[in-house]
Amino acid sequence: MIQTIGIPRGLMVYREGVLWKNFFEELGFQCVFSPKSDRRILENGTGRAIDETCLPFKMYLGHVMELIGKCDAVFVPRMGGYLSKEKMCTRYEALPDLVRNIFREEQVKLLTVSYDWYDKTKEERVYQELGAELGKTKKEVKKAYAHARKKQDAWLKGKEKAQTQILESKKVKILIAGHPYVLHDAYMGGELARILEKMDADVLYTDHVNRDSALKRSYEFSRVMPWLINREMAGAAMLMKNRVDGIMIVSAYPCGPDALVNDMLMRRLKGLPVLSLTLDAQSGTAGTETRIESFMDIIKYQKAGGYGT
Repeated sequence: MIQTIGIPRGLMVYREGVLWKNFFEELGFQCVFSPKSDRRILENGTGRAIDETCLPFKMYLGHVMELIGKCDAVFVPRMGGYLSKEKMCTRYEALPDLVRNIFREEQVKLLTVSYDWYDKTKEERVYQELGAELGKTKKEVKKAYAHARKKQDAWLKGKEKAQTQILESKKVKILIAGHPYVLHDAYMGGELARILEKMDADVLYTDHVNRDSALKRSYEFSRVMPWLINREMAGAAMLMKNRVDGIMIVSAYPCGPDALVNDMLMRRLKGLPVLSLTLDAQSGTAGTETRIESFMDIIKYQKAGGYGT
């Protein structure tokens, strides 16, 4: 019997985690999150992954390991998307299968559900199926989903509002563009924000821009790009390019969608300092910090009226 549900602090938890937590708790379950990312969690996950695996997935495996023995089931959704134009990276579509296979000896019990774009899935139906699997009535699930969706929307609106206020700041404003699970992971993108703030810059994020507006703008960037997260990121960067002093495009090695999208995005962000960073599993931030310092020097020189565009 499931009473405690474990949620790995990785991948789409940084986009949908508020929804997941409130949905399960509204139905009477206890949620347990893995701790914030650190070097140890990454090394543990790397030990269970093949070499070609992307850095965020290695980190995710480490977070799954943190939950073994601490919950009755680990929530690992299969996320393909809702519409044909909102596809996800194929790793998301196979995520429960990958986790189940990698941890087959531990026999980790998984709780999963599918967002399948080819079935034209609606989100509420996904959660109705999940609630039914947990033994809850349709009425209970409908109420829990409505509550959780309201909390998720309020959380995102709060992020959007806070970011709008930052735009009024007189400090140097840097937009960090990338996937939420890279930008907000304590060990990956979190360190970049700390470096920028130490240099007295205000930090903004592409995933804190209104998603509907970003998606709409993304079709001016590309009409054929299939990946939802990259669409939101590229659209947000195009919306914000005239409101910030510089953009830092962050990718985690070796992300296939980013390899195709980020170079094209840099070509569209003309007239603005842009720094492209690719994060890998190497420890230490000295080299990265030096690159960010040079990036900030260029921005400050431009703001002071120097030639640099």
